[in-house]
Amino acid sequence: MKKKLEKIEEKLIKFLDQEDEIREKSLKVLREITRKISSAIKNIHKGQIKESKKDIDACIIKLKKLKKNLKKYPEIYYQGFLHQTEKEVVEAKATLTIIEKKDIPDLDDFDSLSYIHGLAESIGEIRRFILDKMRKEDSKDLDDYLEIMEEIYFFLLNFSYPDAITRSLRKQIDYVRGIVEKTRGEITTFYLFKKKAT
Repeated sequence: MKKKLEKIEEKLIKFLDQEDEIREKSLKVLREITRKISSAIKNIHKGQIKESKKDIDACIIKLKKLKKNLKKYPEIYYQGFLHQTEKEVVEAKATLTIIEKKDIPDLDDFDSLSYIHGLAESIGEIRRFILDKMRKEDSKDLDDYLEIMEEIYFFLLNFSYPDAITRSLRKQIDYVRGIVEKTRGEITTFYLFKKKAT
């Protein structure tokens, strides 16, 4: 009995040591991705689109590789920190594609929940982009960007599932609704002031 337990102990320790090592390495990579994605979003708002696109694409490649490696370790894959980073990558990619092409990224490259949450969070960045345009007294495409925000909001309403399944998506949807309504009001006010000024 004792010898058998010792053998099992040895195997389990080896397995858990390996998982611990993989987890630490993964966290390091995810922190690097998060830093680069934050920088990419800042650069989008600075108008440095080419640089942002390069950084976002590099992050997507790195994330894909990491996810492939972590599929063997479901305990790590589904802990939550991977989802957190991936939704930030989706947020940056969605922000970039909407601003650049007025489109959204494909679902294929991302986990479903990360995609939904990332797309929802991109609404805040699109709002910021709209506000920057208004500060510069640039009214071009404001209505188009608002329409995209509304379309994403209506898209999110399709996923009224329990929070346990969607990682509290309902809170995100409420947040998006508030932002869309506020932005619509600000654009309306902007047009009214512009009309009075002419």
